[in-house]
Amino acid sequence: MIILALALIVLGYWLGQNDKNVVQSGTTATHSTAGHGETGSPADAPGSVNVSPEKQQLVGISTAAAELRPLTKKIRTVGIVAYDETKVAQVYTKVDGWIEKLFVNYTGKLVEKGQPLFTFYSPELVSTQEEYLLAVHAKKTLGSSSLQEIRSGSASLLEAAHRRLKLWDISEEQIEELRRRGEPTRTLTLFSPLTGFVIKKDAFQGMKVMPDKELYTIADLSTVWVNADIYEFELPNVRLGQRAAISLSYFPGRNFSGRVAWISPVLDDKTRTAKVRIEFPNRDFSLKPEMYTNVEIEVDGGRKLAIPDEAVLDSGIRKVVFIDKGEGRYAPAEVRLGSKFDGYYEVLSGLSPGERIIASASFLLDSESRLKEAMGAMAGHAGMETGEGAAKMAAAETPREKKAGGLTLTLETQPAKPKAGEIQLRLRIQDGKGNPTPNAKVGF
Repeated sequence: MIILALALIVLGYWLGQNDKNVVQSGTTATHSTAGHGETGSPADAPGSVNVSPEKQQLVGISTAAAELRPLTKKIRTVGIVAYDETKVAQVYTKVDGWIEKLFVNYTGKLVEKGQPLFTFYSPELVSTQEEYLLAVHAKKTLGSSSLQEIRSGSASLLEAAHRRLKLWDISEEQIEELRRRGEPTRTLTLFSPLTGFVIKKDAFQGMKVMPDKELYTIADLSTVWVNADIYEFELPNVRLGQRAAISLSYFPGRNFSGRVAWISPVLDDKTRTAKVRIEFPNRDFSLKPEMYTNVEIEVDGGRKLAIPDEAVLDSGIRKVVFIDKGEGRYAPAEVRLGSKFDGYYEVLSGLSPGERIIASASFLLDSESRLKEAMGAMAGHAGMETGEGAAKMAAAETPREKKAGGLTLTLETQPAKPKAGEIQLRLRIQDGKGNPTPNAKVGF
């Protein structure tokens, strides 16, 4: 014997196909709903539920209205403090030479723009100064010549010598001092290009320097960046200029305010996040590069129609709320939602302003509604909601037999007379000689 546990819909189909001459009665099948709220009347919308005031109080049902409200939220993530790359400078020499005197001699020193860093000696630089002084002298001597070619040539020579000194980062003040002095200086002083901290130093007194050798890296820390990772689904809520705040364990209770300055155009293929750069003022240098921070980006969603997030039942395929129809009657409705904000969903369609919905205990009503829909579907398939169906169920006799393809199929039920609720079916398959048929496949 092959035993199959089948749903009630199978039994209904069997009875509906084989009992066409049963006398109809006026009785109607009922559903067992012990332990649940009351179901709605047949006129209710599919899945609607009626709940008595006592049970509403018992399960803690509360309602809320769909209404226009300002929507805000905060995107929370983590970030790392970094240098403002637009305020970082590196110091090189443009010619070979040797450092003779070092003024800034340790990493981390705060320097001002124009502050001397070191002096260095370069034979090539000395010869260039001499060429410049000769050009100055020639201009004075030949500048009053009656020949235009001579006057133009002396002026061009002076201009070329002046330009060569400028290309080697010699300032106008230094060139003017050279002209006034009338003799070359043995060493050249290099100055800091900006105000900031020395974050890297590879300059030492007496060392030989070459144009490709980085001697100092100086960073202005009056502003810093915080690089944060934002997940893909949150990126539509991030915009340039948006306000953001950070907090650090280094400063308990203190927040720093900044604004979004850049959003990466690409995602990280492993983390599915995009880099967002936030710029912060840092006048007291409290924020130090490589610090870890907690980041909050403020999102202003404007004034939109919204409902509490607890009111939404999300199956993963659709989103449903229960509308309060009055007098303890609640009907499910599918809604289309936008972004989720702090405690609320934006409503795109499915609800109108002022409609009241279940704001809590929705999951209980959803369970009851699903039960009612399932029972209704089974009853409708088997004819249970009509007098004809009730008569069939009441008058059914088991076992029932049916012959097909040379086989005899015998169906037995427990209980013997089927009714709403759980029913166990036993199906026996025999060949023409009455022998059991092993490994039979039965489809319903």
